[in-house]
Amino acid sequence: MPWWASWAIFFIIIFSFYGSGHYYLYTWLNRLISFSPRQRFLLKITLASLPLFFPLARFLARYDFNFFTYSIALFSSLWIGFFFYFLLLALLRDFLAVFFMLLKQKYFFSPRMGRSQVALVIGAVLVINGWAFYEARQISVTRIEIPLWGLPKELDGLKVVQISDGHFGMINGQKKLTEIVKMANDLFPDIVVITGDLVDESIAHMEEMAIPLAQLQARWGVFAVTGNHEFYAGVARAVAIMQKAQVNVLRNERRILPGGLQILGIDDPTGTKRLGNSVPEVTDLFATLAPDQPSIFLCHQPIYFEEAAAHGIGLQLSGHTHGGQLFPIILISRLFYPLTPGLHHQGKSYLYVSRGVGTWGPPLRLGSPPELVLVKLRSPAIFSAPHQDNLAK
Repeated sequence: MPWWASWAIFFIIIFSFYGSGHYYLYTWLNRLISFSPRQRFLLKITLASLPLFFPLARFLARYDFNFFTYSIALFSSLWIGFFFYFLLLALLRDFLAVFFMLLKQKYFFSPRMGRSQVALVIGAVLVINGWAFYEARQISVTRIEIPLWGLPKELDGLKVVQISDGHFGMINGQKKLTEIVKMANDLFPDIVVITGDLVDESIAHMEEMAIPLAQLQARWGVFAVTGNHEFYAGVARAVAIMQKAQVNVLRNERRILPGGLQILGIDDPTGTKRLGNSVPEVTDLFATLAPDQPSIFLCHQPIYFEEAAAHGIGLQLSGHTHGGQLFPIILISRLFYPLTPGLHHQGKSYLYVSRGVGTWGPPLRLGSPPELVLVKLRSPAIFSAPHQDNLAK
């Protein structure tokens, strides 16, 4: 299937769900509230128009970044979160109405209580979204200590800071990236790694990302891999911006640092495939390994871990899932990515899956707060038990 066909199917599915959800809310409100013909017409026009704002904002962002385009992007992104929980709670209300009807308990769900029910649902949605908006801005530092196979004693305590899923764009802009860079620098890392989706979309002001990004400070350098969104935004442009900021972008290659530490990075397979490019072969990359030397593998998605462990990779760092970002999507994401956010190990190999620092779609998080990850690498000759801790921002 050509890449444009897969994209067309993807958007048809998304907007079919989005549009039908708005239609359901229209009928739901009409069932519970007696609107005048004029009010009903305005409600219909409003709910028919709202799904169009998000793609409009994405389209405009490619050509200009100003207060108008930012306002549309912010409004449409916040509306996605409001719509999502509005729809869930409306469906829950209808389920409870059927349940209590079967029990012949109809008082609260009687027609005269319709306005109260709508007010209760909307109030709950506002509270949920307010908390989720707040949670999305509370970046924590997760500190991990793991033994890295092959790490010599003289490198014991080496600090690696992982930044994942920043989604620089209309919503997560230069101010947010500057804050993340400062937090990373305050940890005094030896190495900084960016595990994909640093950018969100193709936007007019993407080049501004290089200014805060160039301020990252790490003794042995900053390394990155592409995520699927780098390909959606234009991979050549995104990589050029990172390279301008002195970020070493590893595209299916290996670098050797002092002490023989190997850092390997691979392009995201989903991004390459959707754009019609050949998917990189991870086995070809692992074939370049020096098996007697310590290694870190950067891969945007939490995949390939079994292959990495089989080839003796000491540590894999990934992101992509945002931990589901919003409850109850958190539960659904585990069906597609069984390696959930957090630390995993297989034999002598470890994997850490980051929840990321940014957001995609609505600028909200619920039950999956953002994190910056500090990994302290220990020599197995000195340290053997992994340790994890979370510190608030």
